[in-house]
Amino acid sequence: MIEKRTGAEVDGRRSFVSAGGLTGTQRAVTGLREGIRAGRYVPGQRLVEVDLARELGVGRNSLREAFSRLASEGLVLIEPHRGASIRRHTRAEIAELYDLSEVLEGLAARLAATNVKSPGNSELLASAAKRLRAGARTRGAAEQIDEAARFHETILAIAASARLAELVANLHIQTFSFQLRHAHLGGQHGMGNASVVDHLAVAEAIQRGDPLHAEAVMREHLRNGKQRVLGLPDTAFA
Repeated sequence: MIEKRTGAEVDGRRSFVSAGGLTGTQRAVTGLREGIRAGRYVPGQRLVEVDLARELGVGRNSLREAFSRLASEGLVLIEPHRGASIRRHTRAEIAELYDLSEVLEGLAARLAATNVKSPGNSELLASAAKRLRAGARTRGAAEQIDEAARFHETILAIAASARLAELVANLHIQTFSFQLRHAHLGGQHGMGNASVVDHLAVAEAIQRGDPLHAEAVMREHLRNGKQRVLGLPDTAFA
């Protein structure tokens, strides 16, 4: 990809902005986040600069800046003399991610229940729940987890809080990628019936337009998910 130069100076260096309006660092951050979320880059994997610079179409300086930004978000680990790698999480760190998700997504469910009667929102949620239910019967583990992620993203869209969606998105990258990576462990097959039931209960609570009940059901769902994940063998954790 050909980049055009701007006259802007960033930390004494010129910022290169692509024709699409994103700097090389922004493109690298976006590409790495999506790759982690989709399981293309897995926990513990070393991030080889020359390969990634070619793959993402960015310069190595932009890539290093992206590593630093993602390290501050807890997605990448940077070690002296070893470079960058996708961060592996301890059992305690995974538990903390779920605790944070419980609070933030509980709020999202409450806001969604408040907004569900706005035009199109009820139908949007019903469609997401229908896809989730169908996927549990016909799809593999990775596809089921992807559908669950889309269900949660639908709730965030209905909640209509851009800042909340941004905060939860970073948690989702870590929790859903962890689930994708380890779906084969502990006898798991996708989300499992209990998780599907939980998701559908959340959808029903939001559809009823009861904010406090919707928040309570979402928080219970995430507590249940936390317990299922923490039940994985020690090999799943750092």
